[in-house]
Amino acid sequence: MKFDMPIIKTDENNIQVQFGAGDILIGSGMMGDYEQGLVTLVQQESKPIGTYVKHENPFVEMEAIPVSLIFQNVESLDVLIERLQKTRKYMTGELDIKSEIE
Repeated sequence: MKFDMPIIKTDENNIQVQFGAGDILIGSGMMGDYEQGLVTLVQQESKPIGTYVKHENPFVEMEAIPVSLIFQNVESLDVLIERLQKTRKYMTGELDIKSEIE
């Protein structure tokens, strides 16, 4: 599946984010009174994957962020990290997803 835009809202109101072309800026930070962790996904001009972009203003209006992942505790962040690591193992063939669902 190929998208013209890396971040789209479907007709069913789902947000889909297509990674792999260097056109999504993945930001990290804190929210509120520095009590919540934050990961943001914003469309950008295509750059080499992993390019670090320093923001001149680290305080961004949340309305300008199409996708935000907000973590109220480290445990919830750990679960996301674990699922991403597992997905990586599926993609590299280290784990077989078919054998896990049978």
